[in-house]
Amino acid sequence: MEGFSVYKNILVALDYGPCTKLVSEQAFKYALAFKANLTLCHVKKNKIVYNSMISVGMLSTPHIIGDHSYSMDEELTHIKKDAIDAGIKDVEIVQTYSSSPGVAIADVIAPGYDVDLIICGRSDKSHLNRLLLGSVSSNIINYAKCDVVLVRNSRVETVEATT
Repeated sequence: MEGFSVYKNILVALDYGPCTKLVSEQAFKYALAFKANLTLCHVKKNKIVYNSMISVGMLSTPHIIGDHSYSMDEELTHIKKDAIDAGIKDVEIVQTYSSSPGVAIADVIAPGYDVDLIICGRSDKSHLNRLLLGSVSSNIINYAKCDVVLVRNSRVETVEATT
C-alpha cells in the first residue's frame, strides 16, 4: 500500500507526568498493531548550577548535576512487564541524562535505536510555561527524523469524519 508506513521500532518517551499510563497504553496499541519492537525511554534533565564563589572574571564555573534522587527504574520495569504481558515480544528500557531531553530523544537515542516512530505525552502547560521551561514534546517534534505521535494528558481525542 502506497503511503502506508510499517513501524518496526517504536520508542515511547516516558516521564513521571500524569499521562505516563495513557502514553504507554497508546504505545502498546501501536507496537501490537505493527508487531514492532518497543523501547521505553526516560531522559532526566540535568541541572546546571553556576558557582559564583569560584569565578574567573565575569564567568563562573558550571557544574552539571544529575538529579539521582529518583529514577524510573521501578516504573519502567512495571511498564515493560505490562508490555510483555500484552504480547509485545521485544521490549527494551533506556534511561539517561541530558540538558535537553527532547533533543536527546529525537537526535541521539531514536537514530541510535533505528526508531521509525516516537510516541510521547504532551502536557497542558501554559504558553508562558512552555516559553520559560521549554517543551520536551515540542523539541521531539522539531528534531525527530521519524514520525511522532503525541498523546495529550487530559484526554484522547478521536476525530470522526462527517458525511
